[in-house]
Amino acid sequence: MRGLTWSVSARYAVCAIGALAALASPARAQRRTGTLAGIVRDDGGSPIANVEVTAIKQALSVRTDSVGRFFLGALSSGALDLTFRRLAFEPVVVTIDLPADDTTEVEVKLTVVAQRLTGVIVNDRAPKKRVLEGFEARRRQGIGYFVTRAQIEKRDPRLLSEMLRMIPGTILIAGDAGRITLRFTRSARNCPPQFFVDGIMASGMGVDDISPSDIEGVEIFAGAAGLPSEFGRMRSTSNCGTVLIWTRIPG
Repeated sequence: MRGLTWSVSARYAVCAIGALAALASPARAQRRTGTLAGIVRDDGGSPIANVEVTAIKQALSVRTDSVGRFFLGALSSGALDLTFRRLAFEPVVVTIDLPADDTTEVEVKLTVVAQRLTGVIVNDRAPKKRVLEGFEARRRQGIGYFVTRAQIEKRDPRLLSEMLRMIPGTILIAGDAGRITLRFTRSARNCPPQFFVDGIMASGMGVDDISPSDIEGVEIFAGAAGLPSEFGRMRSTSNCGTVLIWTRIPG
């Protein structure tokens, strides 16, 4: 894990970050991937929610959560171009040298820019929350196990693993520094489940890497059975179980 910080004030500023990538053995030189986690702040140091973060070449896009954090997994290692965009802030382009088999932490600062906005009519009847149609449809079918926002608010857990203890077939293993590892009883202990965050595969992610306060819903599949086809990309990995995490959008 490594951490990096930018302070960006120029429009479309490009920042380069150097990193030493691990040397790949011939057997693993096919497609090396890395993970990016970060936070976006304004000039005053306050986190900015709902910033669109896009990995340009991979065509992957996420938005920062209510505390300005974002997560991108399964990114090809090497040069990575990212754009950061949000209304009322200068857009920024950042270039990162992403190492393989590691998680890189970054901090980006956006500068406020004055904009003239046209008038907007607000419809009070418009829904205030994102409707997770796929999540709700699968929950009604009863395939897999589900954790809803209402359940999270009722229990008010500090970590997501506290919510998963009630799921049949889950094994929570305490590791170094109190880090919890998730496994399923139907798979071997050395068979880690795959994680998806808002539909994007998160390589190397842990069960407690996202705060419960930023989660709208969780889907748990102990094996490949019942797993939606779009998440069963790697059969050998999906047999170890799959966790789908859907994050909240502020407001």
